[in-house]
Amino acid sequence: MQSSRKIARLRKGLALVTAAVIAVFGAMHGRATLDWLENRTADFRASHKANPANADRGIVLIDIDNASFQALTADLGRWPWTREVWTRLLKYLAPGKPRMVLFDVLFTGSEPAADAGFAQAIAEVGPVLLPFAFTASHAELNSEASPPEKALVEVPGPFWGPELLAQDWMLNVPTAELARAMTGSGSILGGADADGVTRRLPLVQRYRGKTYATYWLAAALRARDVHGVTFRPGSFRAGAVEIPIDSRGNFVPRWNGTPANAYRRIPLMEMVCSLQPEICGPNVHRHAPSEFAGKIVLIGASAAGSYEVRPTPVAESAPGMFVLATAIDNLLNGGAVRETPRWLGWLIIAILCAIPAFLVGTWREIAVPILLSGVILGAYGALCFHLYGRGYWLPMMVPMIAAVVSLGGCTAYRYFTTDRELAKTRHTLEAYVSPQLVSYVMDNLESIRFDGQKRRLTILFSDVRGFSTISEHADPVRILEQLNEYFEAMTDIVFKHDGILDKFIGDGLMAHWGAFTPDRPNAELAARAALEMIEKLAELNRKWESEGRTRFDIGVGLNTADVIFGNVGAGKKLDFTVIGDGVNLAARLEGANKEYHTHIIISEFTLSELGARAQVVPLGDIVVKGKTVPVAIYELKGLAG
Repeated sequence: MQSSRKIARLRKGLALVTAAVIAVFGAMHGRATLDWLENRTADFRASHKANPANADRGIVLIDIDNASFQALTADLGRWPWTREVWTRLLKYLAPGKPRMVLFDVLFTGSEPAADAGFAQAIAEVGPVLLPFAFTASHAELNSEASPPEKALVEVPGPFWGPELLAQDWMLNVPTAELARAMTGSGSILGGADADGVTRRLPLVQRYRGKTYATYWLAAALRARDVHGVTFRPGSFRAGAVEIPIDSRGNFVPRWNGTPANAYRRIPLMEMVCSLQPEICGPNVHRHAPSEFAGKIVLIGASAAGSYEVRPTPVAESAPGMFVLATAIDNLLNGGAVRETPRWLGWLIIAILCAIPAFLVGTWREIAVPILLSGVILGAYGALCFHLYGRGYWLPMMVPMIAAVVSLGGCTAYRYFTTDRELAKTRHTLEAYVSPQLVSYVMDNLESIRFDGQKRRLTILFSDVRGFSTISEHADPVRILEQLNEYFEAMTDIVFKHDGILDKFIGDGLMAHWGAFTPDRPNAELAARAALEMIEKLAELNRKWESEGRTRFDIGVGLNTADVIFGNVGAGKKLDFTVIGDGVNLAARLEGANKEYHTHIIISEFTLSELGARAQVVPLGDIVVKGKTVPVAIYELKGLAG
């Protein structure tokens, strides 16, 4: 009962510790306190799960890379180059009939000598989209510029996205002539997190009461020939494509590789050489217009100093057209990552925190909860990686940190409460019983009582005959060393046969069997221990004689009876022992060895437990002092088998 109460108190304490950890980390999860750490792990998952094979092969990038930039700047001058370059490029692409052409270049301000030709080329090629930009400004402005009308998007129902105040933003928009020629437009407003990494992208923005599409959304709507979009809690729909969004209307793109390998990249210099074969050598790769048939062509720059660096989970410095290509890919193919709702994060925290508490409260050896918790957390981490590759972002760091804290807190609580009590109990038991039996007792504390119970035990008393006379004629130090050697040998025998050493009584000892192991053949174990004591003493006597020491002779008494076992005493003085008439009889049998000139005497009750295996010599009856009923006694000579 006492052990059950201890376990109940332990489990109640573990539950309180776990509840506190869940409350703390649940609040941190709700307030996004550790989202910066979660984002870092998401970046790691995104980069390791990025698979270029999943990228849309219908998206092609014409890249102003470093080599192209250096080669053309010598002829074209400083960036930005004249729009005649883009006019010639569009006219070259037109026969190939690309699905759509997007420039990741802002065309603000006029270029009178080139704008008319550029606008005509835009109109002739087909669907050509030009971006506009919101530029943050802290000055008090009163700009009359407005976003292009072709960037407007229909959003029936609730609006999910940022509300941009006119006084906070400046507008960089295409010239009126280019705006009339282009098919569509969208903003290239970035959606970087607080640490500057682009992990989430907006879909629309509201400005001066109107809703404008982002550049990637405008491209996707044009590619799908969709005009209206629908926002719902947790999702965004544009035609047949639906992607998950967060509470602010942003989506988490799935990154299909790095800027170097996700999408096909064609250096601008190769396109120039395709336009003017005569200016390039024969080894430069050329591209026919037919290569771009049905493709979404993005024209942008990756050359150092020619674009705004956009850190992403898969690249510390990515060009804007890579982010644009990835966003369009996600919107066309429904490839965005779904973040789990907050309530699911709380549930995962609760489950992962409860597991260590359960393990700590179930297993006695603390190594088992630590090992199993590590395996479970490792499996959960692997699950987070696996599901991210399938488009599901499970919260990873907060639940795992919470589980580790829960394991540490529960382990510390158990150590400072139950484990210290158990260590004290173990230390006490080790003075009485064998290590194997200690382990058995500690593993079965719930079913073992120490507060006094009647149990059927076999009690053994042994005593050194004539020890007082021996000690009178021997050196006290030497005789004490000899006695300790004798006790050590006898104790080992008691422990070997799973007995409990009750106490040393002067030059004698008391042991018993069956207090913790009622299902074992305790009388036989006690009898074998008694026989081995006699054999061991003979061995010790031969050794002592060779050393010039005095021989010992002992008597052993065994009795089996129902006695009281447990802690006897009160206050600070408790004795872990057995009491009862059966104990007195065992002590009387030990002393009777002197009268009968024997070494081991057992009672009829012990003999009935031993059965026919016992090799005995009847000695008659004996009456214990204070009793009237005689008890048959026998000299034990051996045990069959």
